[in-house]
Amino acid sequence: MKFQTAIPIFVIVVLISNFLNAKDKFAPAIQVDDMIITNYEIQQRSAFFKLLKFPGNPKKEAENSLIDDRLKIRAAEKLGVILKPGALNYEMEIFAKRANLTIDQFSNRLKMAGIDRITWENYMQVPVIWFETVNRKFASEISSSISNNNTENQIITGSEIQVLLTEIIIPVQSGFEEEADSKIKDLRKINSIKKFSEAASKYSVAPTRDVGGKVKWQNLSSLPSVVRPLIAGLSAGEVSEPLPIPGGIAIFQLRDLRESGYKKENSEFVEYAEFIFKKNQKTNNLLNSNLMVCDDLYSFSTNTKNTELFRKNVKVRSLTKNIKSILSNLDENEFIFDHTDSATSKLIMVCGRSKKETLTQSDVNEINRSYVNKRLLSLANSYLENLRQEARIVFK
Repeated sequence: MKFQTAIPIFVIVVLISNFLNAKDKFAPAIQVDDMIITNYEIQQRSAFFKLLKFPGNPKKEAENSLIDDRLKIRAAEKLGVILKPGALNYEMEIFAKRANLTIDQFSNRLKMAGIDRITWENYMQVPVIWFETVNRKFASEISSSISNNNTENQIITGSEIQVLLTEIIIPVQSGFEEEADSKIKDLRKINSIKKFSEAASKYSVAPTRDVGGKVKWQNLSSLPSVVRPLIAGLSAGEVSEPLPIPGGIAIFQLRDLRESGYKKENSEFVEYAEFIFKKNQKTNNLLNSNLMVCDDLYSFSTNTKNTELFRKNVKVRSLTKNIKSILSNLDENEFIFDHTDSATSKLIMVCGRSKKETLTQSDVNEINRSYVNKRLLSLANSYLENLRQEARIVFK
């Protein structure tokens, strides 16, 4: 009889143990005002950070991250900011693509590591909401500041900011995290646009390494939400804070920025260069990595045998249909290769455009854009710090 009753007693003990463990698992760990963060959330966020090799102590970083998330969500609620349909899916798609995976493939990889998909979703949605919250909260203040500086603010009235970036992605392998962090620290010290591009060709594992890490013009609002805050406060030549991504760490250098209202069609004159050279992949690679402005072509012409270099400044309307079509797709200091000839290659590069606006107004707009980006980032950081100080944060 004793043996027969031992089995149900053992089962009861196991059930009670599992119940207590589950209860402890979902017990409150941190209270932020009236908002609760559970042990489970911390464990999940910590595992997520650890899997993606985020720098720092995973548990501590998870706690700080979740606290900030609660504060940002509450701030968004007060301003009536909600997540736009499709925005979360877009951010997750971009994030997964960094690891050459689809959303479902990345979710399955998380599942194998014991991480719920909702953990990833929660992590990705907050930066989207926060970006909109900060813009909505400080729009009028930014507009007023710009007016006081006697510059025109076209950003707040709906025009789009575009950025020209160079990216470097350093792979992070298990057991070599310190080496990767050290390499990133060294790369962030580079303030030369040319040298940063050279470093991208040498060290980056991103697909853009073949073109010196250079990324074409992109709308700031179209960048992944985790990238936008890193870029918003940069000036030309500055390098962003490191961004942990699946399997690596990314940094970005701002090469240039402009408003989307920029129109090539308004240019009456275009200055462009044609560089003709004997077909050679090595020359192609050197041009991709080191060519930043048209003036650089003179040194290539001098140091490379059997080349021809032509530089012209002509009216747009006088161009042939073919060259006009090519140049219309290029921004200033961008180039394209023409390999249609069997023996030679031709590089076509835009050196500059004469726009209708005066140089003075262009300079004013440039100052305005840089000021707004830095001012907005500063206000966002100060706002979050104030939210932390005013909040009642209790660790259970």
